[in-house]
Amino acid sequence: MKQFLKYMFASTIGTVLGFILIFFIGGVIIAGLVSSAVMMAGKVDEQVEVKPNTLLTIDLTTTIKERTKKNPFEQIQIEGFQGENAIELNDFVRALNYAEKDSSIQGIMIKGPFFSGGLATMQTVRDELLEFKNNSGKFIIAYDEAYTQGAYYVASVADELYMFNEGMLDFRGLRSEVMFFTGAMEKLGIDATIIKGPDNIYKSAVEPFYRKDMSEPNKEQISRIINNVWSDMLADLSESRGVTPEAFNRIADELAIKAPEDAVDLGLIDGLKYYDEILANLREKLGLEEDEDIEQISIKKYASVAAREMNKNEEKSWELKDEIAVIYAVGGIDSGEGDEENIGSETTAKAIREARLDEDVKAIVLRVNSPGGSALASDVIWRETILAGETKPFIVSFGDVAASGGYYISAAADRIFAMPNTITGSIGAFGLIPDVRGFVTDKMGFTFDGVKTNNFSDFGSLSRDMAPEEMAYLEGYLDQVYNEFIEKVSEGRGRDVAYIDSIGRGRVWTGHDALEIGLVDEIGGLEDALAYAAEQAELEDYDIKELPKKDDPFEQFMKEFASNAKMTVGSWVFGDELMYIKKIEEIKKMEGMQARMLYDIRIY
Repeated sequence: MKQFLKYMFASTIGTVLGFILIFFIGGVIIAGLVSSAVMMAGKVDEQVEVKPNTLLTIDLTTTIKERTKKNPFEQIQIEGFQGENAIELNDFVRALNYAEKDSSIQGIMIKGPFFSGGLATMQTVRDELLEFKNNSGKFIIAYDEAYTQGAYYVASVADELYMFNEGMLDFRGLRSEVMFFTGAMEKLGIDATIIKGPDNIYKSAVEPFYRKDMSEPNKEQISRIINNVWSDMLADLSESRGVTPEAFNRIADELAIKAPEDAVDLGLIDGLKYYDEILANLREKLGLEEDEDIEQISIKKYASVAAREMNKNEEKSWELKDEIAVIYAVGGIDSGEGDEENIGSETTAKAIREARLDEDVKAIVLRVNSPGGSALASDVIWRETILAGETKPFIVSFGDVAASGGYYISAAADRIFAMPNTITGSIGAFGLIPDVRGFVTDKMGFTFDGVKTNNFSDFGSLSRDMAPEEMAYLEGYLDQVYNEFIEKVSEGRGRDVAYIDSIGRGRVWTGHDALEIGLVDEIGGLEDALAYAAEQAELEDYDIKELPKKDDPFEQFMKEFASNAKMTVGSWVFGDELMYIKKIEEIKKMEGMQARMLYDIRIY
């Protein structure tokens, strides 16, 4: 026994010392990185300059998001420290607007085999590129080895659209696919109690947990959405390429692009080129000799230059300018604090309150990109929107998705803007209660027992089935949540409750349809919403105040270091399937009734 204790003690001491050493070394490494980041952060803006006769490059694989997290180690090329390859949509738009008039920018090169962003974002990017081309008179050329449909849709605005000689253009139409968990749950002995109300026939968020296929109402609504999206895409492509929508559909139906040459013959692209030929083309456009280098700058770097120059050139005044607050509500909605990728009721309500009480803020624009979430948290935010709207113009701008709770927090707006392919609506609620007794008892061997003081003290316990009275209680609560939801939408939209109920029941719509049925007021992006807010507040000259304020990048990095490492490893192990793991994590966090689209409508 003494020997055992001696070795155990020695092993424990060794382990402790090992951890101390690891933390010490890790601390030194992180301190060095922080020091480097501080030094580089001060130099990065000075280093990035736009030389005359420069080509602006746009890589479509760069993720375009509503908000990104500041990364103090972005300039350090170490795996796991350089952060995500992302740019904010606002920065992208402002950079393009500035490039129109920047004499140093001669044209744009679009590259990337796929588009990394949502449907409305994709449409916004294409619209902005088209505006750049029409307003500036500068060239746009697109080239890559292959194109998926999203990348091709955006690249089609180019004056010249080329592909690698042995490349591939994927053009076969759209599909939306859902993964169902019911079969796996049966094998594991896991069941789920679903509460969604008898009239919420379109509230398909919980279908993956009790069905093995899509219900007919769900197929109906998703079919309408992807057909609307496809029609819009074909209309835009037809205008750019001079190929009729009927011809595009025939190409997709027949899988007509069997070889790269087919894409040229059918008029979808202008030619097949090797990269050196593209460079020769660009040199000719830029007036360069054969041996001269092409000056290039990425849209991400150029955005920082544009922001710096716009701030420098802005007319300064001793008097403070009026402001329009842009409040970002991005991600799932939950109680508590949020961040750039999640809406916390506490954080968002505080941001709206701050804008309402700030005398310099003359109007508020709430930018919503959310599938919804907690009904309770949504109601907390909704209350602040009511108070804000009583004091100053309150406008809402929808991004890729503003559904369920995302629509709930928007319903009281003076005016709602959406893109044609924004996914919105989903006015409804559901409850999801997992029953894992079959797994933990039958598979794992765990059993449960206990005592209680009242009839329903063990409400929700794993040790028994739910009583009829408990089910009735939950269904009553869900009905109450839904009725409050449609009443608030009715009040905000100025329509009677019966009408809102008829277009509610969990159904999702595109922005075009939402305009027709009165869920939104106007088709347009964030810039359109800002212009309307300025008009309502009678402002000609104003600053933008973005809320909630971003966390300090160093504090944010240290707080999320472990989480980022886990996600990096997860992406290595699971690849694209990591999204399903993240969905399970979302489900585990759910509390109370949910006003949420539980799965994303993904267009392939």
